[in-house]
Amino acid sequence: MFITHPVPTLQRTLLALSLAVAFATPALAADDDARINALERKLEQSLSVIQKLQDRVAELEQRAPATASASAPPAAPATTAADTAARVEAVERQVNDLAVASTRQQQDGGVPVHGFMDVMYQQRGNNSVPSGRNGTRVGTMDLYLTPQISDRVKALAEIDWEYNLDSGQLGTDVERMQLGYTYSDALTLWAGRFHTPYGYWNTAYHHGAQLQTSILRPNFIAFEDSGGILPAHTVGLWATGRTSTAAGKFEYDVYAGNGDQVSNGILDFQGGGGFHNSLESGFRASLSPDAVPGLTLGLHGLREGVTGTDITGTQQGTAEMQFLGGYVYFENDNWELISEYYNFRDKDVSGGKGILGSWASYAQLSRVLGNQLTGYVRWERAALNQGDPYFSLQEYGSSYSQVTAGVRYDLDPRSAVKVQFDHNRSDLVGGVIQNWVRLQYAVRF
Repeated sequence: MFITHPVPTLQRTLLALSLAVAFATPALAADDDARINALERKLEQSLSVIQKLQDRVAELEQRAPATASASAPPAAPATTAADTAARVEAVERQVNDLAVASTRQQQDGGVPVHGFMDVMYQQRGNNSVPSGRNGTRVGTMDLYLTPQISDRVKALAEIDWEYNLDSGQLGTDVERMQLGYTYSDALTLWAGRFHTPYGYWNTAYHHGAQLQTSILRPNFIAFEDSGGILPAHTVGLWATGRTSTAAGKFEYDVYAGNGDQVSNGILDFQGGGGFHNSLESGFRASLSPDAVPGLTLGLHGLREGVTGTDITGTQQGTAEMQFLGGYVYFENDNWELISEYYNFRDKDVSGGKGILGSWASYAQLSRVLGNQLTGYVRWERAALNQGDPYFSLQEYGSSYSQVTAGVRYDLDPRSAVKVQFDHNRSDLVGGVIQNWVRLQYAVRF
């Protein structure tokens, strides 16, 4: 008498279903890193299915009669952690192969083109100091191309059109222009203009408003021409990679490029080469521990010499800006937490004031409320030393605090409507207060 054992068939079926989930959904991010992150989340879900499968296998094996026929097929060996890791590695290889194959197919018919668009309405509170424009505004029109030249050579180009929040003038920027070469998962080299890899936000969401939960980025990490005080873009060289360790997935970034210049109060990334021969250099390193799925802990640092003039063109200065800090990202089915911290220890070169300390930080928490609705809150604070030329020369280099609350409704996976309230208090004389209500409709394609 033979005993029919359903476990192998069940195992193959569930594993096939988990792989189908991993490969069925199109890539949702703006570039390779974001697409890989999305696939890895699918892989983590597949692992959960595999673990449940293993538990079911163990349960069925315990129920099997102890006196099975000698002619029955031998029991399958127990699945170990090494077996599971091997399965995951195989899935990752298949994901990579499918991505390359898909890119080649697209390449045969032309270069893949993707993009983002958004429209926003904003209204300043009656008690706010006038700054910025009320009413409906065309947001960002962003196009990016991701040609795969060969198995190892790739490129990324991103062009952005948007109206300035304060002046209303239309601006056009080549936000990213990168040429890359992949040696392995552990090392990819990029050259050109790229988003500076510090913190989590700046390389995760790029210029796509639909990707990020909130309408706007935290103020101090906004793009240079939108109120940011950090070099959001770098022109130079960038090495990045990832590898698996006993503790979890380790990722790193090391980069160097042209130092920034403050031109009439705004940071200039010096895309055509620097005038003052300053070098920008920095790093980022993170660990995603296996023990806590969805968690990423990171360190980051940057150093560069900056010189320039304020918005009036009458004040000049030179500083050596440097920061060291950390960041946290956590995501599960319902919650998302993003937090970044920057500790500045800048040297006043022109004024001889020595080392000047400042800091900036934010924390954003969001929760899925159900029916495609997500609520979020954010706190941010920048305590910036006004004796530091790096901050005092910048138009937006003053201290402030802000509280943000909003809701996001996903119409479908590629479009979202958001409503957001911002309460901002500047540390300028008198404590300038601004309240804003904003509504945004954002899509990607």
